[in-house]
Amino acid sequence: MKVKPIYWVALGLALALTVAVCDGLRLHDKYSIAIGKYEEALTQERVNGKALTTQIAQMTAIVGQKDQEIAEKVETIGHMTNAIGRKDSDLTELVQKLHQLEVSGDLSAQVANLKEQVKAWSDKFSLAQTVIAEKDAIIADWSAKYSAQVTIGDMWKQKYEGETRLRTLAEKGWKASERKLRWARIGSNIEKLVILGLGAKVAVDALKGAAK
Repeated sequence: MKVKPIYWVALGLALALTVAVCDGLRLHDKYSIAIGKYEEALTQERVNGKALTTQIAQMTAIVGQKDQEIAEKVETIGHMTNAIGRKDSDLTELVQKLHQLEVSGDLSAQVANLKEQVKAWSDKFSLAQTVIAEKDAIIADWSAKYSAQVTIGDMWKQKYEGETRLRTLAEKGWKASERKLRWARIGSNIEKLVILGLGAKVAVDALKGAAK
């Protein structure tokens, strides 16, 4: 028995529809996997992002605190430097006065003058030591501030990398959804052709039956 061409057409369309459905299912699986990875990464990134935001705020507060401490120490050094300048003026006056006392020969006044000079030098030394200590403390504050700023930079880098990973996964999901939609349209068109082909066959057979 000779097979009518319309059967071959119907068979071809049915095979094409089967292939389209199988590919559609395969793409659906890829799409589901891509979306699953994205949602998993999104959940993790929200947790990491929240933790990083908190840590960045803490490090930023440390930087602000160190700036304030440095400003206070610089102000203290300014006061100490002015005090050292006054001690230098006092010593200059005491030395000049000592020369006058040496001329007058007042030994007790000379001894008192020398004691005042010793005290002025002692005060000046103490002030200088304070300035040195404050400068060392400023160096430590700068070091802590730099470390905090480096940490902040690293955390922003982690946030950026996390957002980049999310964007990459989102793009993969978007491409998978595009392919899924394209194959769904192809399958739908093939299905319509199959229905039209079978409908045409039924119509032809009906007309032939009516003619007999």
